[in-house]
Amino acid sequence: MKSSVLPMPLNWIMVTGLLLTLTGCLGSNTKSDQAQETMPNWVSSPPKDSTHLYGVGSAPRIENIALAFTQAEQNGNAQIAQQLRTQVSQVNTQDTQVRSGQGGEQVSKIQTAYTQVTTSPIELEQAINQQRFTGQNYVYALQAIDRTRIVAKLTFAINETDNQIRKQASILTTPLPKPPAVQDWQVYMQLIPHFAQRKAYAEELSLYSTERTLAGQADADIQIIEAQLSKALASFGFDTSKTNQADALASALSHFGLTPKANSLFKLNSRTQQHHETQGGRFYVFEDGTLELMDPTGSRLASWTVSSRGIAKRLESAQEKATLNWANQAIEAMFTWLTRLD
Repeated sequence: MKSSVLPMPLNWIMVTGLLLTLTGCLGSNTKSDQAQETMPNWVSSPPKDSTHLYGVGSAPRIENIALAFTQAEQNGNAQIAQQLRTQVSQVNTQDTQVRSGQGGEQVSKIQTAYTQVTTSPIELEQAINQQRFTGQNYVYALQAIDRTRIVAKLTFAINETDNQIRKQASILTTPLPKPPAVQDWQVYMQLIPHFAQRKAYAEELSLYSTERTLAGQADADIQIIEAQLSKALASFGFDTSKTNQADALASALSHFGLTPKANSLFKLNSRTQQHHETQGGRFYVFEDGTLELMDPTGSRLASWTVSSRGIAKRLESAQEKATLNWANQAIEAMFTWLTRLD
């Protein structure tokens, strides 16, 4: 039996076609692999400019590609937040160095008073996605925050707060920089939350602004008012000598930026009682009582009823903790009342 042999020209055409087909497939796969492995520059080197903050996030590539990109964007936002946290650490270090200089104790007191006031947050720009890239095993997202829009909002908020400070200071009965007048104590106390709000805005502004030395800097008149407030807090003292918790209340006053001082503008009275229980080898001491704030004429301005607890293995330690907790809560209630905005 004879084998069938294709004519020579036809055999050559089939072989050539087969080689071209294989070559085309190989070439196509190589180009696809190269395309998947070629990442855009922003993956390894995020953009840098004065108008935006950038962060690159990645996540494993899964079947639900939308979910993978959501995770990558969240990771990119976290990278931006980390940049801001680093700046926060640097700002706090600078503040500590400033406070350690001449007159640091007075500045520290007024800064402490600011930190005890809850400020109103401002709605800032959110990070948005600018670029996406799908790799072979991971997806990548380029996130960005428009710092110029944030700076504009915070600058406007600071200016509005400064106007409120000026308006409040205009009520003072004695012109600056004369010594603070006793009759103006309410005006000064209500300046605290305004300066606390300004401080919060200025700290945020320093994170987003590229002008580190000028961001949030107060005008000369605002600086004069703040210095006068510092003098008022130092001179308007609180006399705790007539209370049973004199030391604990004095410590709490200092923590809130207020000055404990004998024979001062305000006098504090307190009436408290303790009782205790034992459980599991520990003493539970409960302290209940009232703190009164008296004005220079001896009239009661306000009072607060507070309950506290102290726990320790020794009765004396539990009693001491209960008293400290009571004093802190009582002074916090008084401070909130003093700095309230009508």
